[in-house]
Amino acid sequence: MMNFRKLAALGAVLAASASFAFADTITLGSFASGTTAASLGFSSSQTAMNFAGYTAYASPPAVAVAPPLQNGTANTYTLVPSTFWAGAIGSSTWVGYSPTAYSANPPYGYYQFNTTFTAAGGAGYMGTIGLMADDTAEVLLNGVPLIPFGALGGDSLCADNPSNCRAVDTVLLSGLTLLSGTDANVLTFIVEQAGFEGSTRDPSGVDFTATFQTPEPGSLILLGTGLVGAASMFLRRRRTA
Repeated sequence: MMNFRKLAALGAVLAASASFAFADTITLGSFASGTTAASLGFSSSQTAMNFAGYTAYASPPAVAVAPPLQNGTANTYTLVPSTFWAGAIGSSTWVGYSPTAYSANPPYGYYQFNTTFTAAGGAGYMGTIGLMADDTAEVLLNGVPLIPFGALGGDSLCADNPSNCRAVDTVLLSGLTLLSGTDANVLTFIVEQAGFEGSTRDPSGVDFTATFQTPEPGSLILLGTGLVGAASMFLRRRRTA
């Protein structure tokens, strides 16, 4: 019983030490032109997804290779899936390059979407990205790859492996560096669309949510102090027991 109480006290100190606020927390998600981030519960500085451009190829390559990044700002559109795709993640929405991207047969190629956001900036950010795409997608942060393309394989609806259109690919991130300044950070999604020749429908789109956060320096110091203090208390009580 005594050991249980000691362990409980240790756990309480650790929890208290680790429960302090993050210095900067950014919550993002996909949404189309004409919608605001705040209305969906995302960080208000995030801009709507914009369609940056399309790079064609004659047929799907054996291994996806992202084309040079583009900087277009064409409008995007909310896509409402029915049978092919899983539902959007949380309050995000599936986004496409045209209002018919879900019902049409897009040509072979890479479709690039960008969104920008503001951060306090600096190193040490961590977080997660949840991603779905058809057929698959690569994700870059300020031009640095975070998530590679999935393998297309033989699935007639979307990629065989994450990221794809049937399940959320959740990726843990750490050691990220964000830039300071208004809209200084760019998340880029390059959707690889294999398509089908003829009239077979193979829709194209992307959906994501993301959270980036960095601990307050004081919280890290307090966590270390709490660990040392808890260990000392435990050892003192053990000696006098």
